[in-house]
Amino acid sequence: MRHVTIVLADDLRLVRQGVRSLLEANPEFEVVGEANDGLEALQLIESLQPDIAILDVVMPNLNGMETAKQVRQRGLKTHLIILSMHANPTYAVRALHNGALSYVLKESDFSEVLQAIENALQGKRYLSPLIADDVLEMLLRADGEKKDSLEVLSAREREILQLIAEGITNTAIAEKLTISVRTVEAHRAHIMSKLRLTSHTNLVKFAIKEGLIES
Repeated sequence: MRHVTIVLADDLRLVRQGVRSLLEANPEFEVVGEANDGLEALQLIESLQPDIAILDVVMPNLNGMETAKQVRQRGLKTHLIILSMHANPTYAVRALHNGALSYVLKESDFSEVLQAIENALQGKRYLSPLIADDVLEMLLRADGEKKDSLEVLSAREREILQLIAEGITNTAIAEKLTISVRTVEAHRAHIMSKLRLTSHTNLVKFAIKEGLIES
């Protein structure tokens, strides 16, 4: 019998428990780890090297999009599935660009998650039908070729952007990332400059628009 190992990452324990229960009703699937934020998910994926990781989009510390990107940058072979409440084709396109094979909406039937897993194990993509046409249209449009606005930032700047938008202080960010407060302030200034933002309020609005945090 096939044995498929899975890591789940969602900041809501109830969601993780529900998905885990449904997955483990199938004897082929074993959930080997759970994470409530992106940093923990990245650590679990790196240490456990599961076949599949199912990631939420909006999570504290490191969002699902950035987690997916860092998994790919580290050369890890885990297949990535984004499970999201956001029926926004822009998010789905970014997920695909960042290395996810599938984008499944949380409002979908669980059979879609199973199909996404099956496709991923074969190296194939899966998109929830509700947004599939919009995603394909966006990818085909010339606009879809424009550089993602977040791509102007470095990985560290994207990480700090999310933490700032979550309301974490410079001192707390410095402690979390083991860097100096002055370095955090420098990154913050670079972020504001690169994104052409003029206030903290604009920064938070940008983070919400880009799906880094929820409103």
